[in-house]
Amino acid sequence: MSKLAAIPLYRQVIREVTTAVDAGEWGTDESLPSENDLAHRFGVSQGTVRKALDVLVADGVLYRRQGVGTFVSDASDFLAQALFVPLSGYGGEKPKIEMLGCVRIHAGEQLAEILGLRRGAALWQVRRLLRVAGAVIGLEEMFLPEANFPNLEMRRIRELRGNLRELCWRDFGMRLKDGEIRYRAIPAASAEARLLQVEVH
Repeated sequence: MSKLAAIPLYRQVIREVTTAVDAGEWGTDESLPSENDLAHRFGVSQGTVRKALDVLVADGVLYRRQGVGTFVSDASDFLAQALFVPLSGYGGEKPKIEMLGCVRIHAGEQLAEILGLRRGAALWQVRRLLRVAGAVIGLEEMFLPEANFPNLEMRRIRELRGNLRELCWRDFGMRLKDGEIRYRAIPAASAEARLLQVEVH
């Protein structure tokens, strides 16, 4: 690694590791070399490597297994890999995902508060329709701040089959981390009701 005086060493190690991950040197759930081996490879101290890996773990690029090692996190579309099982408990089917669109909107008061942004901040709204056995089972909405993801294109989203996790990593160098999932039932607006093929009450 050629060292740059203007950039902290641990940041340079972060760049080298993320470049290697992006190039496929270490695949999903594959263990990285030991901190000692990485320190030797990059010509830095073990403490510098540990600091870089700590940042990458916090960012969701890597994860640790106590006493085992550091591994590459998965950037796959977890929803597309999900198995929807009927109430009978037998069988199961992966959903078919239909991209509906990617549009630029402005955050209202509620969205701005949830995302920690100022009201009116520009967002990308990405919508996908989920089908199982031909029946519509859900509508997914994702919101990304335009400031972090400029020039997001529907063409590119379609290329990656709607996998925003992979797109954010490949095109913007950012990992989307899994957070706490909360569900709530709300009345469907007329546009959503048409997509979900349900009645508006």
